[in-house]
Amino acid sequence: MPRLRSQVALSLLTPALASVLVGVAAAPALAQSLPAGSTPDVGSAMESIGGSVDPSSAAAGAATIGSTGSTGTESLTGSGTLPPLGTGSQNTAATPPIGMESEPVAVSEVRRVDVGDRLVAGGDSRFERWWVASKSMNRVLPVEIWRPATDAPAPMLYLLDGVDSPSPSGWLLPGNVQNTFAGEHVTLVMPTRADGSLHADWQRDDPVLSRNKWQTFLTEELPPLLEAGDIPFNGKRGMAGLSMGAASAVTIAELRPDLYEAVGAIAGCYSARDDLGFVLAKIVAETRGGNIANMWGPRTDPAYRDNDGLLHAEKLRDKALYFATATGQPDATEWDRNGHDLLRFTQGTGLEIATHACTVEMDQRLDELGIDARVDYLPTGIHNWDNFGRFIAPMRDTLMPALR
Repeated sequence: MPRLRSQVALSLLTPALASVLVGVAAAPALAQSLPAGSTPDVGSAMESIGGSVDPSSAAAGAATIGSTGSTGTESLTGSGTLPPLGTGSQNTAATPPIGMESEPVAVSEVRRVDVGDRLVAGGDSRFERWWVASKSMNRVLPVEIWRPATDAPAPMLYLLDGVDSPSPSGWLLPGNVQNTFAGEHVTLVMPTRADGSLHADWQRDDPVLSRNKWQTFLTEELPPLLEAGDIPFNGKRGMAGLSMGAASAVTIAELRPDLYEAVGAIAGCYSARDDLGFVLAKIVAETRGGNIANMWGPRTDPAYRDNDGLLHAEKLRDKALYFATATGQPDATEWDRNGHDLLRFTQGTGLEIATHACTVEMDQRLDELGIDARVDYLPTGIHNWDNFGRFIAPMRDTLMPALR
């Protein structure tokens, strides 16, 4: 399939973002010198990244699907011993069922705890929020589901959010994915509360982000629950994500290529081994209070190779693949649509320039391997849902034929 490639001039970067996002290319020693766990200017400069340039936008916070409120986990077997989750806005989730508490607890088995919030505004009953007890993470997590219109067996398409992994999911609000997929017979599965985790299996518990074993949860714990019969399943799965979730979707599909027939990735970066990718991974973890050393250790750790989407791209062969990015160049309306917020504007610009470079790198890697994929580039667009939303329909059109 032909690919439309575009390059972006470094002159598009503001001087400040050049020093943060691209300066590492001119001075590789900078990234090498960043001690794991430290947060240099990258962290402070991108402090408000989630509310500005990723799915947890102000619009998403103001809208309502089901109920919203405090966080929670269920008391299943006793007091929690894990580090508490952080208290920032990234951990805001839907109101938990009665019996939920605010601390992680020991979970003896993986099970569905409760189903709530069946109705959304307007009375559509296809939306459900499941509360799932994860044994690997000792937490009860909200998983948001959009059922197909009928009870005929349907594929399951997992949709992973960006850095804040909000509940309600950014895919629903403001992504409006349920309307884009309204004509498709598919179950949409949106795990939430993975903020700052890269949906990875972390090596150690984190004082702020607690225990993260997302690869285990998504590949071993959640699928058996979803496929046990309550939701008619046709045996086919897809994995897709945006921003942080784009990197996660690719890594998880490569980790378990037997599970997925289709993979989609919007505005992501697919390797943390080079300087730019490492800084972006550091931004994801540490602007949400986490310590990247607890995730994959120092940069010399083999975990960086194990979770490298470029290095293991061969495992994507024979799948329906969709990648997409804009250039980071704003269009004529972007400044007004971002409320003249300079920080939001420059962050969104810099991040999309970075993910454009990462997508070109993945595109070239797939070409080298002779792996077919659809890769879309748009000439304008910064790292926010105004941009992400433009890719959902072409991603649907690319992935769904492999899932029907």
